[in-house]
Amino acid sequence: MPIPADDPIVNIPLVTPFNQRDDVDHGALERNVRRWLTTPATGFLVGSQTGEEFYLSETEKLAVAATVRDNLDERRFLMGGIDCPSVTQTLRRAEAFADVGAEVVRVRFPRGASLVEPYFRDVLPRCPVPVLLMHQNEPALFGMAAAPAAAPEVLAGVTNMDNVFGYVTDHDVRFEARVRRLVTRDRRFWICNGSLMLHGTLMGCNGTTTAFSNIWPGALDELLRLGMAGRYDEALQLQEHVQEIDAVMLPYRAAGVKAALQLLGHEGMRPRSPGSSPPPEVIRVLEALMQKSGLLAA
Repeated sequence: MPIPADDPIVNIPLVTPFNQRDDVDHGALERNVRRWLTTPATGFLVGSQTGEEFYLSETEKLAVAATVRDNLDERRFLMGGIDCPSVTQTLRRAEAFADVGAEVVRVRFPRGASLVEPYFRDVLPRCPVPVLLMHQNEPALFGMAAAPAAAPEVLAGVTNMDNVFGYVTDHDVRFEARVRRLVTRDRRFWICNGSLMLHGTLMGCNGTTTAFSNIWPGALDELLRLGMAGRYDEALQLQEHVQEIDAVMLPYRAAGVKAALQLLGHEGMRPRSPGSSPPPEVIRVLEALMQKSGLLAA
């Protein structure tokens, strides 16, 4: 499963399906992946906030990754998510993901600006696969910017190091535009949120990994292509549809994403305990917006 050479790439930080016993439902996962294979999405990330990463054991994450790998076609690639301040444990987890077929690992920046450069100087040369750098210090915020991990010069310096696949922004577009100007143009530079697709292309983004990728990867692919081509007028209505759905869904984090996916027919869309689904009135609003956009039949 080679990594696509052409941009844009829409990467899905895929949700984790659970059964009535609160166990990972691998049968539902297989069927959900097959649905995503009918979309333009080419990357699949296991181990993200959207996938309830802190509710999963490392063993469960690797089992999910193996199931996803077994159901991908030759056009798609697998990515493993890591959020760990220890160099030793980060490398151990990267090796484990590589062993089950991950071609890339997504690694969040360590918390603490003084740690960023030393951490990656140790991790990057020894990591068995390329690294996608994730700039979200507080991933549970879903749609809001946290304090930066370090100065733009530091983040860009790490992004320009060897064995870096690319960089994912946080939600502060002004700050991230400063990072983008310091990163070499051959690096993948991805926007982090569905509502920011066109904003991202204005500052030079060429891909995305975002919770919204689970819902409507085709819309994000089209927005990226139109934005990268400078055809913003053609993209405005589609971006508005994405923003409307995103605004209702994201306050409920992974549970909101699962509610939208359940409306689309995906299986196992129960949040893991003690999480809970959005209230019925919110789901009704979400359904109406998805119908308005044409994503659901009216």
